[in-house]
Amino acid sequence: MPEPARALRGLVPFEIAAVLALAIAPLPETLPVALPLFAVATASRWARGRDWSELLAGARGTAGIGAAVGLAALALAVLAGSPVVELVSGRGVEWAMFPMVRGNAAQGVAVALIVGITAAASELALRGWVVERVRELSPGPPILPVLVGALAEAMVTPGGVAARIGAGVFGLGLGWIYVAAGRSVVAPVCARLAFALGAVVLEALRVLG
Repeated sequence: MPEPARALRGLVPFEIAAVLALAIAPLPETLPVALPLFAVATASRWARGRDWSELLAGARGTAGIGAAVGLAALALAVLAGSPVVELVSGRGVEWAMFPMVRGNAAQGVAVALIVGITAAASELALRGWVVERVRELSPGPPILPVLVGALAEAMVTPGGVAARIGAGVFGLGLGWIYVAAGRSVVAPVCARLAFALGAVVLEALRVLG
């Protein structure tokens, strides 16, 4: 076992460099960072003889629980998070990201598809790769892997300090969901999907601006 362990650890500098590079790279606005991050994550898992199938199993009910958590997080962010951020920063929170979905069902479906793919790619990369990778290298309590995953989420999230802090907090919650679900990405993927798609629906209904 020593030789495989060294081979696994030998990839760490490249993996860290890849995350840092994606965090600071001037990517086109039309390219979500989740997609290149997912590509790097897939290559890393492939190099270690791993695939995604082992992380897609989940106990019955975890998908529904994850979706419920995602919707609850969205409601909390809209009703409580936004006012707090506005009070502290003195600036309004800009939720609207897809104004084209308002009054346009076809655009709404297209945006929902893109948002769904991006959300799934984010969770596979952040929880299924970053958190899982730290757990592989540091067996023990899951606190460190969850924190590292949240930090990575904050780093690769575009926007100001408030957006990055919010992403980090959300990442902490998703990390604990991942661990509690038995290291299955099903629950956190469903949580992020519910949050992201819920936000698109609220924007289409002009609830968020």
